[in-house]
Amino acid sequence: MDVLEKILAAKRKKLIEAETEVPLSLLWKRLEHSAPKLRPWPLGKGQFELITEVKRASPSLGRIDWALSLSDILNGYERGGAGAISVLTEEDFFQGGLADFQSVRQSCPLPMLRKDFLFTEYQLVESRVNGADAVLLIAAVLEEKTLKKLLKLARKLSLETLVECHDRQEIEKAISAGAHLLGINNRNLRTFEVSLETTLELMHSLPKHCAVVSESGIKSPEDIKRLAEGGAAGALVGESCLRQTDLGDYVEQLVRAGRSAYALRETGDSNVRFL
Repeated sequence: MDVLEKILAAKRKKLIEAETEVPLSLLWKRLEHSAPKLRPWPLGKGQFELITEVKRASPSLGRIDWALSLSDILNGYERGGAGAISVLTEEDFFQGGLADFQSVRQSCPLPMLRKDFLFTEYQLVESRVNGADAVLLIAAVLEEKTLKKLLKLARKLSLETLVECHDRQEIEKAISAGAHLLGINNRNLRTFEVSLETTLELMHSLPKHCAVVSESGIKSPEDIKRLAEGGAAGALVGESCLRQTDLGDYVEQLVRAGRSAYALRETGDSNVRFL
């Protein structure tokens, strides 16, 4: 059993516990009576956007030592110009939870992405009830029929979707299911090996209506510049942000590098710069 299979097995157990404690019918009632207000999702709107992340651990890194407190991290993300915040809510391997998601939402006005291993109606409704503006759907763990069903449900719930892919086959599955915002993960979820070349190679021949967010292994403004020049409309950056002491400045550098390179690529104007 590889790491991904272990994560999914643990997630299924957690899901059974959650459904026993709070049935799906009750989640729908909560949503009908007090749906959290949605925050406008910025990705895919014509300029490069940075998704920053709140993550406590990962199977490859173990516990991540944050350089700042959560409140200072959120302040740095907002001050630096991040477009959205991703929060890891998987409990067993990433040491996250919906409590983290709620804490971030209460403390920061940026739109929020729930990043987890989601594969059921229950989890999408649960995400909306807890204030998510967008959710991550991972093509590697979903059959095309299920992915299509979840994309349809997300639209009903007014949730944006970032469909994560790692290879050409997964991209074809995502597009066929109706995805328009693709996350290309530079980390192989089965081996956890990382290469930015994954995004750059898979960018070729994508339909014009699809926007791409590059995920994992991004450590510098130079990485962001390279990805934006290759056509990525955004990037999701977690670990390298969480280790910064001057976080606002670092995020600002990433945003500036991405917007400048993306605008230059889109217009072909060497004088275009975002300062």
